Amino acid sequence: MNRRFLLLSSAALGGLMLASCAESRKEMRADDRALVNQAVATVGVMKRHGGAKIAALLQKAKAVVIFPDILKGGVVLGGSRGQGVMLVHGPQGWSYPAFYETTSVSLGVQLGFEESSVVMIVMKQRALDSLLQTSNFTLKVGGGLTFADFNKATQAELEGADVVIWSKSEGAFAGLTLSGSDVSQRLDLDRSYYGKPVTAAEIAKGTVSNPQADPLRAALSG
Repeated sequence: MNRRFLLLSSAALGGLMLASCAESRKEMRADDRALVNQAVATVGVMKRHGGAKIAALLQKAKAVVIFPDILKGGVVLGGSRGQGVMLVHGPQGWSYPAFYETTSVSLGVQLGFEESSVVMIVMKQRALDSLLQTSNFTLKVGGGLTFADFNKATQAELEGADVVIWSKSEGAFAGLTLSGSDVSQRLDLDRSYYGKPVTAAEIAKGTVSNPQADPLRAALSG
């Protein structure tokens, strides 16, 4: 009887674990789809605010990394975190999205929280290679790459930068950029979105597709 009880208990526990995993995958699918939809809106705002200058950059860009909502804030120990997508620009147009995350930690009094939309416009191949070849990419001056703040840089600085960063934020954290942040691949979201394990480099090569991202690709092309 004890053996039967243990077998039934194990089966029940296994069933609960499977149900939990299935529910977790369902939630992840909802999250990645929502993120792609939010990225469409972010591109629209960026193009309205940036006008012809943004349009010109997108035509020459090697890739974009779009973070629709980065939350920054804290007390004494501050930081920021957000989820985003990267699309690579090639001869055939924009790729399907690979998923990324950005995180940073900083010291200082930062009362309250603020949300910001940030887009990294990758202009040079060496910057794109860094994003594709490593699972964790740090945005820092002196790391071999140059960065320009779209809202502040001169035209010459924009043209010479490896990465141009556009941001839209208000309040205490207006002018937020990603300097000093880590940008990491989210392979779990890639797998959820495409239904199988896949890397950012493979997505950039066109090995997978998901028609739900076509509005985002069109937004970047239009």
